[in-house]
Amino acid sequence: MNRAMNLADWALLLTTALLLGSNFLFINIAIQEIEPITSAVIRTVIAAPICWGLMRVFGARLPRTRDGWIALFWLGLLTGAIPFGAISWGQQHIESGMGGILFGTMPILAVVLAPLFLAEESFTRRRLAGGVVGLAGIILLIGPSVLTNASDQILGIAVTFLAPLSHTLGAIYARTQPSLTPPTMATGQMIFGGMILLPLAFAVEAPLSMNPGLGAIGAILVVGVFCTAIAMSLYFVVIRRIGASRSSLVPMFFPVVAVVLGAVALGERLPIEAYIGLALILAGALAVSSRMSAKTPPADTASLGVEKGRHDHHSHEAWRKD
Repeated sequence: MNRAMNLADWALLLTTALLLGSNFLFINIAIQEIEPITSAVIRTVIAAPICWGLMRVFGARLPRTRDGWIALFWLGLLTGAIPFGAISWGQQHIESGMGGILFGTMPILAVVLAPLFLAEESFTRRRLAGGVVGLAGIILLIGPSVLTNASDQILGIAVTFLAPLSHTLGAIYARTQPSLTPPTMATGQMIFGGMILLPLAFAVEAPLSMNPGLGAIGAILVVGVFCTAIAMSLYFVVIRRIGASRSSLVPMFFPVVAVVLGAVALGERLPIEAYIGLALILAGALAVSSRMSAKTPPADTASLGVEKGRHDHHSHEAWRKD
């Protein structure tokens, strides 16, 4: 990822952040009448056929090899089942602001973890500092008072933290699968995410006895279509274009989305602390997105990449914008 982010990269990143950032609002509505794990299953059931349709429109397809399906299973677990389940369950036990703070740790997690697994990612103090500054901005934007109740939300915090941690590992893993296009990844994510969560939902909840109202049904439809199917398809495009570390900027903008929507749609007036927080988030994002010094991968890694590239289908080339 030895290049600067261009306007198209930022547009994709911010669009993805807008869709995923709206996720929390609608999940909060849905879980008032739909059990959390069941709601996570429903969103995958709604999203899977849409992702499959987008995959076919872009000329991609599901893998025909055992290794390809194994890769989709891990993507489904790391970026589907664990995050969806953790978010839905955790939303019942923590404040929404705390969720925003927890997801704000993703740039820090990515800066630390990505270089351990990816040759093209390198650890830089500037990116780590950017992640810390961005997290400070999120806390200031949401309000430091949210942290005062942290001791009463330990279990909810621990479970919810699995979501950003798993997402980060999933983004790193996605970078190691150049033969899978973003639409294929999103489709496999929904298929296996739902398959993993479905038996859990029947084990701990009673999905067939639920009778949600129109509000909850509408909310889960929005989550499934816009905040999951379209958003996750874009998210894998973002990972492919700008790398695992910089794609972790997406959740940094979640609280920004919430604040801007509140100001625009509801006419809410922001305190001075909110503007300072927004400035810190922007500064942190610019630092994390900075172009890093060139890093030449080991000879054996480079040769493996060349050999793998020769066997990739030509239709994948459109997605490989490194």
